[in-house]
Amino acid sequence: MTDKIVNKGNWFLVEIIERCEPVKVDSTNPRRRCTVWGNFHLIKATTPGKALAKAEKLGREGNYIFNNTDKVEMKWEFVGIGDILPIYEDIEDKAELMWTDYGFISAGRSQRFIRTKKDLLKNIKLKSR
Repeated sequence: MTDKIVNKGNWFLVEIIERCEPVKVDSTNPRRRCTVWGNFHLIKATTPGKALAKAEKLGREGNYIFNNTDKVEMKWEFVGIGDILPIYEDIEDKAELMWTDYGFISAGRSQRFIRTKKDLLKNIKLKSR
């Protein structure tokens, strides 16, 4: 058995944007502070439009309300789609899944994107097995 998904041009990486804030909040204030996450999901679909529709449905299904440790009623809410990228390669170890086009910039500026190993690893939390 191989650990590879053969890609026939029907895989997309879609960023779902969601936010967490109190249920009782002034939603008319666009400057209010809240926690925001961008979560990348692997979506299988025949077209980019169908991938977006599938991701939007997934985002809406993730809405929920809970009480935090201070007994404040909070909500995680789907905000929208932040990005969609087609995946061109078969999905396997070392396959390219995402990219960013930084444009035609200086070599010196390209160095600004590099982060230290410590910085890259400091917030990684592995799922317990």
